[in-house]
Amino acid sequence: MTTLGAPNLDGLDDLARLRGVDTRPTLARVLTDLYVQKAAHTLDEETHYTELVLRLLDAVDVATRAVVAHKLATYPAAPRAVVLRLARDVIDVAEPLLRHSPCLPAAELASIARDCGPLHAAAIAARRSFADTTSRAPSERAPVARASASPLPRSSQWRQIIGEAEVSAAPPVEPGLGELFLKATSDERRVILANLDPADPIPPRAVPSESVERLEAAALARRPAEFANELQRALGVSGEIARRMVDDSGGEPLLIAARGLDMSSEVLVRILLFVNPAIGESVARVFALAQLYLDLPRAAALQLLASLRSGAPARAMHQAALWDDAAAAGRRAGTEAARRGLAPAAPAQQTRRETATALRRPLGA
Repeated sequence: MTTLGAPNLDGLDDLARLRGVDTRPTLARVLTDLYVQKAAHTLDEETHYTELVLRLLDAVDVATRAVVAHKLATYPAAPRAVVLRLARDVIDVAEPLLRHSPCLPAAELASIARDCGPLHAAAIAARRSFADTTSRAPSERAPVARASASPLPRSSQWRQIIGEAEVSAAPPVEPGLGELFLKATSDERRVILANLDPADPIPPRAVPSESVERLEAAALARRPAEFANELQRALGVSGEIARRMVDDSGGEPLLIAARGLDMSSEVLVRILLFVNPAIGESVARVFALAQLYLDLPRAAALQLLASLRSGAPARAMHQAALWDDAAAAGRRAGTEAARRGLAPAAPAQQTRRETATALRRPLGA
């Protein structure tokens, strides 16, 4: 039995710039790919995955459900509720689970055979035949095709994902992982982050040391447009992506940006409080995000940022003739904001002390 590595996301990233598509089929496949990479899951991880995928399965087509069923068919830690849902689906979806899943007990198989008809019963019978053949000596067994090295294909294999789910000559466009993350709900983002474990760590991008300082100054001055411009330069993403990260009411994209910049949690909390009113007006939301930030691996953040960066314009973002001007402009913005009373020095220092104290307290205190 081959051990699958971390998911290969090249095929998704090639499509990162495309817009206007239903992301639910892609999200169902990607969440499942990420889920089956881990041998075991916590109860919270299993619950989040189960709730999200069951909701997605009700909204996606047969081909996507067949892909999910195929991925879970031989996974011993597949959630029981998801397996039962798929095992009672149409035969094109249910067959791999009925033939191979170790998560279906005999009583449940008998119930499915009785309730779902002869095609399901035949697949269950083939399961028993398959079990008989595995008990034979190795020399008597029929050759078995080897599993693919990765559940997500590279770009050249994108049109051959899985049998019934082959992409046609004019495939529907789908977003990359970073775009998928931006379009996902907060719960879906947490599932992605909990399961994303890049096989090849992406080296961090070289960022000027003043970037974090300029970002904080723009946030304290309540200048989201200026903050987005600085975020664009620091991360190397497009202006549109930077604005979406700043305007996102969930706040998780800002966590990805902050982890990619190796920002301290104290600075992050101050930014969350000021840069977006939809986040900053809820102190509970701010500190829930701060707690999530402490658990966020930097490798996962860098993977998502690399995917988002692939959609940025191919042009130099840091030109020597302009960089000093940008740095000076950032410093002037912070100074002018403090002088006009938008970000007074004393309250800012008080905010730093209060947020640092709050971070040291348990969230429930």
